[in-house]
Amino acid sequence: MMNPIAAVRPLPVQIPLAATAQMTATSQAAGTLTRASTQVVLGQPSISMGSDVYSAKGTLESASGRYVWETPGVDKLSQYMASAVQSGSTSARFQGLGAALLAQLAANGGGTIAQSGLLVNDASVPDELILGLQQSRLREFASNSITFNLTTASGATVSLGLYSSEHGLAVDAQVQGGTLNAKELDGLAALASSFQSAINGLTQEPPSLQLGALVKLDPSLFTGLQLDAKLETSSGEQQTFALRLDDQTRSLKLQGPSGEVKMDFDTQGGTLLGSQAMRQAAVANYLTQFDAAQARGHGDEQLMGLFKDAFSQLNRVDDNSLAGSATPLNKNSRLLLSGLADFNASISQPTQRLNPAKPEESDSFNYQVSQSTSIKGGAKLSVEQQQQANLKAAWHVGLNPLVALQLTRDSESQNYRYHEVNDQSNSTTRLGFNNGVLTDASVSQLAIQKERVRTYQQGIELSDVTNSAFSHKDRDLLSVLDALLRQDREAQRIGAQSTLEQQVLELSHLWLLQSNPTLITG
Repeated sequence: MMNPIAAVRPLPVQIPLAATAQMTATSQAAGTLTRASTQVVLGQPSISMGSDVYSAKGTLESASGRYVWETPGVDKLSQYMASAVQSGSTSARFQGLGAALLAQLAANGGGTIAQSGLLVNDASVPDELILGLQQSRLREFASNSITFNLTTASGATVSLGLYSSEHGLAVDAQVQGGTLNAKELDGLAALASSFQSAINGLTQEPPSLQLGALVKLDPSLFTGLQLDAKLETSSGEQQTFALRLDDQTRSLKLQGPSGEVKMDFDTQGGTLLGSQAMRQAAVANYLTQFDAAQARGHGDEQLMGLFKDAFSQLNRVDDNSLAGSATPLNKNSRLLLSGLADFNASISQPTQRLNPAKPEESDSFNYQVSQSTSIKGGAKLSVEQQQQANLKAAWHVGLNPLVALQLTRDSESQNYRYHEVNDQSNSTTRLGFNNGVLTDASVSQLAIQKERVRTYQQGIELSDVTNSAFSHKDRDLLSVLDALLRQDREAQRIGAQSTLEQQVLELSHLWLLQSNPTLITG
C-alpha cells in the first residue's frame, strides 16, 4: 500500500538562477559538499553525481547520475540528508537521521515533513508526473525502512518514516487526528535520542536492542507506540522488527537470519507489578535461566543476547506512572509473586540438516518461557501464578575436538555425537486471603532434564544413552510468611524500619522458576 504522505507530495520546483547560486553557497558553507565529484545543492531540484556512485549496500556503480530533491530548501534535516544519502551503508544513512526528523517535527509544531533524494541516471529533467511516481515508489518499495507511530493522550497520531534503497533516501513525518500541545511537542522532542538509539541498534550487524525511554512512555502524553523495521543485511538477507506498546500490552518480534525472538506481555495496567526490587530479582533469575538454556542447548549466543535484552527492556516501567492503579492486590498479596507482568516469550533458530547420510537428524534450538496469573474472589481472594519453561534442542558434535565436523555421505566422515535435549520446568504459587488475612501460601516447583546422546564412528552406532534428572518440591510457606508479616507489623508499631521486602527476596528462590533440578532443594 502506498504511503499516505507519498500520495500527495510537492513536485520539484525550478529555482531562479540567482536564488540557486545563493543556496549553493549556503549549502557548501554548511558542509554538505562531502565529495569532490558530488555537487550538493539543496535549493535546486537535483544534484550532479560523478562517475563513482556508491549504492546503499556500498556497491560501486559506474553510471553517472544526480539526486533530485523533492522539496527545495536548506533546512537542517535536508542538509543532513544530502550528506547521508551518499553513505555506503544503511546504518550510516540512518545514523542521526531519526533524531533529526523527530526533532524537526517537534520544532515546527507537528507540521508535515516530506523530503527525499532520488537518484536519476540521465542528464535531462524527468517528467514531473513520472518523478512524483518514482518518489512514491522510493518509499513504497524501499529495501530498508523504519516507521514509528505514537498515539497521544489527546487522540492524535504521530507518524514518521525513514526509507532507503540504492535509488535514494526519503523521510516522512506528520500528525493526524488532532494537533500537539506544547507538552506533547516537548515529550516528542525528548524521545528523539531513544528513537535514534533504537535505529542505531537495529541497523548494526549483528543487531542490538537499545529501546531506552521508548518503553517508559509518560501515559499523560502518549498512550501507544508502534515501531517497525524492515532491513537488509550486508549479505542480502532480510531482518524484520516490530514493537507494540500500550497501557495493557507490550509485544516485540525480531526475525532475521539467525532466528526469531517473540515476546508478548499482558501488563494489565500494572496490576501484577511488584516493587522495583522484586522486579529486578525476578528478571535476574529469568536471565540466569536463559543463559542456562542457551548453554545446555548449544543455542546461538548472540540471538540469546537479543532475547535477554528484549526481556530486560520490556520489563522496564516508570514506577511513577503506576500510582493509583486499580487492583484487588495489595503489597502483602504480591509477596510470593514474581512482581512481573504475565508474558509469553520464545526464541527459535532455523532448523538445519547437516548430515546428508541421516537427514532425520536436524540441528535446532527452541526455548519457550511464560508466566500466567489468575485472581479470583473479593473478600476471599485467591491468587495463583504459574511460571514455566520448555527447552528442545539438538546438535552434532565431532568426536575429535581438534578437527572441524564436516558430515558427508562418506562413512569416513560419520564420526560424531548427536545430542537431543528436552527439558521442562514449572513453579506454581498459590495465595489465599480472607478479608485481608493470609490463609494460604504454598509453592510447587518442578524441573525435568532429559538428554539423549547417540555416538557414531564411521557411521556405525556405538552407543545410545539417555540421561535424566528430576526434582519436585511442594512447600507450605504460610507459617514462614505469617511470621514475617507479624514481625513487620511489630516493627511498624514501634516505628522501626521495615525489612519485610528484603527478607522475602532472600527466600524468592523458593518460588521463582528453577530449570536445574539440583537447585530445587528443601
